[in-house]
Amino acid sequence: MNEQQQKQIFDNSTKLYSFIISSSSSSSSSLSLSTARSRTVINVIYISGIVFMIIVFLTLLWINLYSRWCWCWHDTFLINRFYREWVIRRSMASSTDISLSKHRQQENLSNDNELLS
Repeated sequence: MNEQQQKQIFDNSTKLYSFIISSSSSSSSSLSLSTARSRTVINVIYISGIVFMIIVFLTLLWINLYSRWCWCWHDTFLINRFYREWVIRRSMASSTDISLSKHRQQENLSNDNELLS
């Protein structure tokens, strides 16, 4: 081999080596770009899921607090649950009913006693 052929082989091998290096670095950069893209997509999906759950939670909270009727107690207004007066009124009404029923029982007993005597 003469010197010119050796130089041409060396140039060709250098070009081949530089081509391999540049293609691997470009594939590596495209790989890093695709990794960054997939990471971005995953983050967007994750954040949108969290936002969706927060929206659903706030919607259900709003419905529960500001709806006219309670979901659990269909015969009771939701607002009444938060007022102490309502609880007191109800307990007083039940205690009044108990005292009235005791009074009626005593009257019935006295009436029965009068009838027996």
